[in-house]
Amino acid sequence: MQDKKTAEKDIVKEISFVEKELLLNSLTQQELLKTTKGLNTTIKELTKTLKNLEKHEYLTLHKNKWKLIGYNIFLGMLFAVGTVFGLVLLSWLTFNFFKDSSILNQIIQNQLKMRQIDVGEIREKIQNDLTKTIKETGSSGNLSGTTSTKTGTGSEK
Repeated sequence: MQDKKTAEKDIVKEISFVEKELLLNSLTQQELLKTTKGLNTTIKELTKTLKNLEKHEYLTLHKNKWKLIGYNIFLGMLFAVGTVFGLVLLSWLTFNFFKDSSILNQIIQNQLKMRQIDVGEIREKIQNDLTKTIKETGSSGNLSGTTSTKTGTGSEK
């Protein structure tokens, strides 16, 4: 009878162990199924995103290096033309805004008067300085350092 009870206990232990393993496997399978479903939805979303990116202009434009070079040159030219056009427009608007300004006109006139050079006064100062140096050195007025010779034509006074 003891052997029968121990045999039954062993059978019950084995059955409970098997049921425990089956339950654990079942739970593991359920978790794996949930994870797989989550991964499937993530993969579907990533696939949609990749398809959308494949259609994107940047990727289709830059598959060829010559297209990339041409694209950058074109953008550079557009930037240069836009800059020149913008500066011309800005200067034209500034000119038209300020051209009738009396205050700006007065400022310009004052600046021109301050910077005006009187050539006649400068010429007189130079001639006066030259005559002083000529009188001091006793030279005959020839600044080149050579002596002048008179020709005997008779027309000189």
